[in-house]
This record gives sequence, structure tokens and C-alpha cells, in this order.
Amino acid sequence: MKQFYIRAVLVSLTSLFLNITSTTALADYIAGEEANKRGDRQTAFNEFYAAAQAGDGRAYGKLGSMYIYGLGTKKDYHQAYIWFHMAYLTGEREAERFRDAASAMMNREAYLKAVDDAEIQRIKQKLGTAPPQQMPPGMTRPIAK
Repeated sequence: MKQFYIRAVLVSLTSLFLNITSTTALADYIAGEEANKRGDRQTAFNEFYAAAQAGDGRAYGKLGSMYIYGLGTKKDYHQAYIWFHMAYLTGEREAERFRDAASAMMNREAYLKAVDDAEIQRIKQKLGTAPPQQMPPGMTRPIAK
């Protein structure tokens, strides 16, 4: 009986935690949308960043856009690539085109670093894998020794 009670309490606490964290991510995303509509790019960026870190897939592409255009933050093609890739992994097909546009703005070394960092972020966000990416023309991965 005691074991059943402990299990029930753990299930309830886990459920409560998941509800709170998902509500927080939802609130961050909605607040980001509202701030973006008002033209408050800094707040929008902060809210989309918080939502993306909390795993809200809708925020990934928004955050990528903020980075690629320098809205609410400085332009950062490396970060844009990472977040557009996360959006692509969640099914936003248009994100692939923007991810590739960000990669076109980087040299070979920066591109390879962005690919590696996107993989680290993918694991952190617990997202599935995507089909293998084609290297942009003129860029080839070094052969492993």
C-alpha cells in the first residue's frame, strides 16, 4: 500500500512538472509573438529563445529568423543555421531553405562548426535525425584519418 501511495505521488508530481514546463514554453512563445507584432524585437527574441530552450518547436524557426536578420540580436548565421535546422527537424520544410541560406553566408570552417553545433543542439532538444545533408557546392568534409 505504501509503495502504491509513493508511486501515485510521483506520477502526480511528474504530471504537474510537465504541465508547468509546457505552459511556460507556450507562454514564452505567445509573448514572443505579441512582442514581435508590437515591434519589440528584443523582447520577442528573449521570449522565442526561452521557448526554444524549453523545447517549443514553433519557436525554432522564429529564433532562426531573428538571428539571420539581426532582429532583437546581432546577425549570427551560425546560430541561424542551428535554429533553422531544429525547425527543419520538427517538420518545418521551409526552414531547410533558410538553413541553407544561412550556410551560404559562412565559410567552410564556420559551416562545419555550425553543422556540429546543430547536432549538439539536436541531442539537447531530444529531436530525431534528418536525412543526411548535402554539402553546399565547393565545400567538402575532410576525410577522417
